Amino acid sequence: MRLRKEVKIFFLILLIGLSSILVFKYKDKIFKAKDNTKIVNNTEDAKKQSEEERKLKELEEQKKKKYDECMKQPYKMETLDKEFNDLFYSYRNLNLGIAFTDVNNDYTYYLNPKKGYYSGCVVKLFSVIYFVEKARAGEIDLHSTLTYRPEDKHQFSDMTDQHNFYDEIPITTLIRYMLTISDNSAYFIIIHNYGADTFNNYFRDKYGIYLNFTNKHPFISNYTAELGNKSLELLYELLKVDDEYSQLIRESMANEVENTLNFDDVKFLHKYGEYDVWHNDIGIYDSEDPYLVSILTTEALGDYKGLISGVNKDLYTIYKKNLDSKKEYCTGIMNLEEW
Repeated sequence: MRLRKEVKIFFLILLIGLSSILVFKYKDKIFKAKDNTKIVNNTEDAKKQSEEERKLKELEEQKKKKYDECMKQPYKMETLDKEFNDLFYSYRNLNLGIAFTDVNNDYTYYLNPKKGYYSGCVVKLFSVIYFVEKARAGEIDLHSTLTYRPEDKHQFSDMTDQHNFYDEIPITTLIRYMLTISDNSAYFIIIHNYGADTFNNYFRDKYGIYLNFTNKHPFISNYTAELGNKSLELLYELLKVDDEYSQLIRESMANEVENTLNFDDVKFLHKYGEYDVWHNDIGIYDSEDPYLVSILTTEALGDYKGLISGVNKDLYTIYKKNLDSKKEYCTGIMNLEEW
């Protein structure tokens, strides 16, 4: 009897143990199932979030593309004509020739565009344009040299004066001298070696520009603001190519020597010219939104620096107002689009 009782107890304990194991395994499966469900849910949430982020990024890229496309199109605010006309009217008592071109927005305004002024050294840009175009065409090696002779020597030539007569000077160096300090001897070395008619014929045949240089007088007595901006247009085309020549031009023209176009912290590539009562400054606002400007004056004996700098600041103010209006317009176009 006692044995049967012990057997019963044994089987009872065994049954309880097996039950506990089954219950534990069942609970473990339940917990694992819950964990798996949680993992699946988390994965699905992550996928959803990733998809939403992808769509948001794609939307922002589309908006930016729309904005950039808009900014590439020419733009003129409604008041632009009036603002330039009013500004130029305020200059009516000043002897000024002005040409202003906003490159990206494709508009130009003039004050006395065909009125003649003595060019001074701003015409040296034509020789630079000639050399760079010829060099890129493989017709001239700008690292070749020209001989500095006594007949080339002129006043206001501090850089060439550092050389001795009969020195061989690279054309690139002469270009730098002309653009940096408007070195006259460097210019006459070029004129005497190539001949004035080389430049006359080249610009007449290719661009319909009549320079009328002579070897003794390679300047223009009837220079206009319109012609100033034409030379800047040709120069700006050269700057679009990133090579040693555009680098040379930029480095040489970004100088402070008689740079009357600069104002505040706004800087310009420039070329000035001065003779007797004439002082001229022409240049490029070299930015993502460039403009070309030529300002010709008869104020060489007066406050030409304050005059030209002030005029250019007035021009910049209107240009900047139009640019800000364009940005606002393009932002509106971008946001109005149904995505």
